[in-house]
Amino acid sequence: MGERSLVVHQGALSDIEDAMTTASEAIHEQVTALLDSVNTKTPTWTDETPSRVAQRAYEQRLRDGLTRLTEALDQVKGALATYREDAREIEVENVAIVG
Repeated sequence: MGERSLVVHQGALSDIEDAMTTASEAIHEQVTALLDSVNTKTPTWTDETPSRVAQRAYEQRLRDGLTRLTEALDQVKGALATYREDAREIEVENVAIVG
């Protein structure tokens, strides 16, 4: 049976962390822009109209989902940071053993 191995590139993990930050920011900006666009296109809807009430309820669900998504991306970024640091420490230990 062959030996299992895993090759971890610290730079790749850092790149993934950066990409997740960028994605999270981009998603937040796009959703906010879309919600702002809806509000500018429906200025005659008052807070009492059924349409505005439904729109506000949907907007809140969307914002709640966005919060959950952002939190999940932050958790993944945290795990990646941990793996990146672990990989660095293992590399330092391996160099010390060989050296």
